[in-house]
Amino acid sequence: MFDGITGWFAAHIMARMNAAAEDEAVSRLNPQRDDKILVIGFGPGLGLQQLLTHPVSEVVGVDPSSVMNRMSAKRNRAAMHDRRLRLIEASVADMQWPEGAYFDGAIAVHSLQMCRPFDPTAQRLSHLLKPQARLVSITHGWAASKDFGDEARFATEISDGLRRAGFASVQCGQADAEKGTALLIEAQR
Repeated sequence: MFDGITGWFAAHIMARMNAAAEDEAVSRLNPQRDDKILVIGFGPGLGLQQLLTHPVSEVVGVDPSSVMNRMSAKRNRAAMHDRRLRLIEASVADMQWPEGAYFDGAIAVHSLQMCRPFDPTAQRLSHLLKPQARLVSITHGWAASKDFGDEARFATEISDGLRRAGFASVQCGQADAEKGTALLIEAQR
């Protein structure tokens, strides 16, 4: 979807328009020293860059777009060199990861609406996140409506999928960072 010239244009638009949502997601997650954080659909790498300003031990990004992987690697070259950042070109559902419950938290900014069907993604997240780990997701209202028919259906399907996958607590609300409507979903494993 975001490869080739389309991906290049999309990445530049995302870099301008999504910075506030990336900042809000990182702030809400509130990563702690030595945490290992998963970033779902990292786009041009702004959220990765923001997370890496915190004393986390490792950030792993997963995105199926080769364009986004290249741009993020370039933007975060020093962290890649220091091995604080790993990028994986895949969807979450297809992500190959040798270890089980590894991550202390996860962020998904404007990406969960593209994880269709959602249940395989939710199941994989449940396997990858440690008990008590948190997921923070922010999604444009227009994107949720485009892919799910309306915002309420998106919130219900994502929340229900997370609950079916074993997340103990799922809360839905509005994100603060976006102009217009942005949906906030916070879940605890």
